[in-house]
Amino acid sequence: MIAPSTRIGVYVCHCGTNISHTVDVGAVVAHAAALPGVAVAKEYRYMCSDPGQEIIRRDIEEQGLTRVVVASCSPLMHETTFRKVCDEAGLNPFLFQMANIREHCSWVHSDREQATAKAKRLVRAAIQRVRNHVPLEEREVPVRPETLVVGAGIAGIEAALRIADSGKKVYLVEKEPSIGGHMAKFDKTFPTLDCAACILTPKMVNVGQHPNIELLSYSEVEEVSGFVGNFRVKVRRKARYVDEDKCTGCGQCVENCLVKNRTYLEPPVLPQVELDETKRSLVDRVAARHDGGAEAVVPILQDISEILNWLPPEVLRRVSEVKHVPLEHIVRIATFYRSFSLKPRGRHIINVCMGTACHVQGATRILETLERELGLAVGETTSDMRFTLETVRCVGCCGLAPVVMVGDTFYGKLTPSKAARLVGKLAEPKASAVA
Repeated sequence: MIAPSTRIGVYVCHCGTNISHTVDVGAVVAHAAALPGVAVAKEYRYMCSDPGQEIIRRDIEEQGLTRVVVASCSPLMHETTFRKVCDEAGLNPFLFQMANIREHCSWVHSDREQATAKAKRLVRAAIQRVRNHVPLEEREVPVRPETLVVGAGIAGIEAALRIADSGKKVYLVEKEPSIGGHMAKFDKTFPTLDCAACILTPKMVNVGQHPNIELLSYSEVEEVSGFVGNFRVKVRRKARYVDEDKCTGCGQCVENCLVKNRTYLEPPVLPQVELDETKRSLVDRVAARHDGGAEAVVPILQDISEILNWLPPEVLRRVSEVKHVPLEHIVRIATFYRSFSLKPRGRHIINVCMGTACHVQGATRILETLERELGLAVGETTSDMRFTLETVRCVGCCGLAPVVMVGDTFYGKLTPSKAARLVGKLAEPKASAVA
C-alpha cells in the first residue's frame, strides 16, 4: 500500500555513452514513470554534473518530492553526491536510493534488449525499496581514539607504529612471549633477500620505546563487546613467573625454573664410558690453553670438535671435571650450537644450503642427488666415517646459489651432475689424505 503523500522522483543517467550505448534509457524512464508513487521520471546525460544535480534539487522543491531514485553508476562513487543534493533541497538524505545500472548492467551485457530489461528491473527494485525508507538523523557520539592491534608480527608492528606516530594510543597484543612473528625466524626476506633481522629489529625496538604503544605480550584477547568507537576488550595476560619490573631479560632464571623448563634442566643422560688416555690427554691439553671456568667452555669445545669432528660423552665429562663446571651446563652448550655434534661425524661434512635463494635455484635437487650418491639421509654418516650429510639455513653466498659447503670450502652454482662429481672427487684417496 502506497501512502498518498509519497511522491518519488526517478532520474536515469546516460553516463555519456557508458550506459546509453547498451541500455535504452528512454524506455527505462517510461517504465519508471508508469510505476505507482512515481511523480517525476527524467533522463539526463550526466546526472552527477552540476546541471544534473540542479534538476533534482529544483524538482524536490517545486514538485514536492518525498523520495528520490537515481539510476546511474556505482553508489561508491556518487551516493554521497546525491544525498547531499537531497539535503540541500530540504529532503532527508536517507530518503534517497541509488540503482547501479552501469557496473551491474550496461558494462556486463552486450545484448541491448536484455540489458534494458534488466535496467528496468533494477530501477523498479530501487523504487520499491525507497518507499520503505524512513528518515534518519546523523548524530555524533563520543569516540575513544585508542586502537587495539592483535598480533605483533611485522604487519602488526608496522600498523601499531604508524597509528602511534599519528598521536593515537595503541594497545599491541601478542600471544607469544616476544614480538616479531614469523619474520623473526627468517634469515632473509623474499624477493630482495634483504636481512630479515636488519628490517625487523629496529621496528621491534621502536615498539618497546614508543610512548604511545602499550605492549601486551604473552597475552590473548578473550572477549570483545561494544560498538564502533566504544569497544570493550578483555585481554588475558598469561602467567609470567617473574617480576616484570625487575626482569632485565638476561635469561639466567631459566636455569632454575621448575615449572616451564624441566626438560631444559634435565639434559640427556650420558652413558658411563671409560675415557681412554688419548682423549684424556687431548682434553687436558686443550683445557690448559684456556683460562677460566664456564666462560672457557665454548672455545674448549670448539678446539676439541675441530680435532675429533664430534664431542664424545666421555670428553664432555672430562671437560666438566677439569673446569669444575656442572655437566648439565656443558651439555646445554653442546646441544645449543649447531656446529657441535654429539654423534660421530665423517671427515667430510657436506652442508647443503637450503636458504631462500638456494631453494629457488634448485637446492632440493642437489640434496636429493647427494643423498642418492652417498646413500645417506640428512644427519647421517657413512659407515667408513668419510662423509656426513647435513643442511644449513644459509651460508651467506646467495649470489652463488645453489651452494654446498664442505668444511670451509664453498661450491657454488651447482647442478645435480656437478654435485655427483663433487662426491667422486672427495672420495678419491688424495682428497681423503688431505682431509
